[in-house]
Amino acid sequence: MVLVSAAMVRMFVTALLVASPDDVTSALAIADFLTSIGGDTAMKTSRSMPSDPVPQIYPLVRDESEIIGYRFFAEKPTANGFVTAERVSGVCARKCAVEGGRIEPDDGEVARSFHNRPLPPRGNFKSFWSGVSAVCVRSPSEVMGGFVAITLNNTELVTKGDIGARLFSPISLMPTRTAVYPYLPDRIRSAASFQAQQAARRADNVAEQRTQEAFRRDLAVGMETNCGTVIQIRGPMVEIAVPPIRVALNGQSTFWSKRAALALPRIAPCTYSL
Repeated sequence: MVLVSAAMVRMFVTALLVASPDDVTSALAIADFLTSIGGDTAMKTSRSMPSDPVPQIYPLVRDESEIIGYRFFAEKPTANGFVTAERVSGVCARKCAVEGGRIEPDDGEVARSFHNRPLPPRGNFKSFWSGVSAVCVRSPSEVMGGFVAITLNNTELVTKGDIGARLFSPISLMPTRTAVYPYLPDRIRSAASFQAQQAARRADNVAEQRTQEAFRRDLAVGMETNCGTVIQIRGPMVEIAVPPIRVALNGQSTFWSKRAALALPRIAPCTYSL
């Protein structure tokens, strides 16, 4: 039987209010991996309090409405400080597969955008905070949930520091602390959302290009460009009067430019036909 803290109950209730029923069902199913990884929910294990949070509990302070639950670990330092985070990552991946999902590639936009959000700054210490994360998806448009494991890793100091640091540094004597958090999917961007954003940008770029092409095609004496006022046109060449408040590269008050090098005012810097 798994004990659920009052804080977890509050987070479940809040999460249910902000997520759709399908999202909640998927996320709760994915978060079942918490029951099999060990650890506990005691705040003392994290050696922190919400009023003065260490990075390990930052997600509890910043993302409470997005978190389904949590587990804390305090373990003797080993050669691999991320062993618990990596173990939990494997458990989460298997649970994701059981529920019909797959883990997004680490180098993909979905995984990278989620990974950077819950992690705290590393700080300036040899002993630093870092994290392992994953996003479970069923399709490009359906995110099932995510998880992050935040670890205070003493490995570098314990295994590579000088003897004095290893023997006498308080940090070297601290346990390796890991916090694990499963996240609801509603605030995790899907691959489809990135694809839609990219498509919108491409459409904007095409529209901008067509606007510039129409502007250059319809140039007439007296029109304003990014370089100044059009005073004469000879086929593909356009003579421009440099504004009094602008200093041209060679001090000239007018210059000739290729029509294709001009743009709408304030859209692009003037190259003075260079």
